[in-house]
Amino acid sequence: MKKIWYKVLSVLTFAGLLGLPSACNAQARCPWLNAATAAGLLGGDVQMTVSAPADPGSGKGVGSAMYSDQVRMDRFDVSCDFTRKSASSAFALSIVVKTMADVKKDFASYLALCRGTTVPLKGIGNEAVQCVSKDLSVGGEEQVIARVRDRAFVLTIRREMKPRTGGDAGELSDGTRNVAEQVAGSLF
Repeated sequence: MKKIWYKVLSVLTFAGLLGLPSACNAQARCPWLNAATAAGLLGGDVQMTVSAPADPGSGKGVGSAMYSDQVRMDRFDVSCDFTRKSASSAFALSIVVKTMADVKKDFASYLALCRGTTVPLKGIGNEAVQCVSKDLSVGGEEQVIARVRDRAFVLTIRREMKPRTGGDAGELSDGTRNVAEQVAGSLF
């Protein structure tokens, strides 16, 4: 009776392990920021979408990919989007990292994405600017465009913020600055 019980247990264990790989398929992670940090910045649980190279071996092609071994994703052009929805509004954090073939020409095209005036930022990559909205009374969106060597990144954060006035109207929030520093540090 004991032998039969062990055989049944062995077969059930083996059958359970066969189904395990499909249940444990890992979603690609954002190499620049984890979901917990994004949740803290956006004020609640977030959904994450990672656009990564379809073929991690060549670094070419972009699509949503699943990697069983979580290859060094920081070597590729990866975009990460974190979103949180509430009853009254939606919050988002987007990080787009791209490798530039011609740094001078290509980085200028990234700077052109700024919808306001640019303010130079120190201590974030080789070149970094904050895009300050023309309407400073409207809070909620902050954008940093920067480069580290031959890689550009655009960080955009949309969340509820108190409108800023006076001396701190154009200043970058601590949370956004910390994320920009983290992305730049990952690219070094």
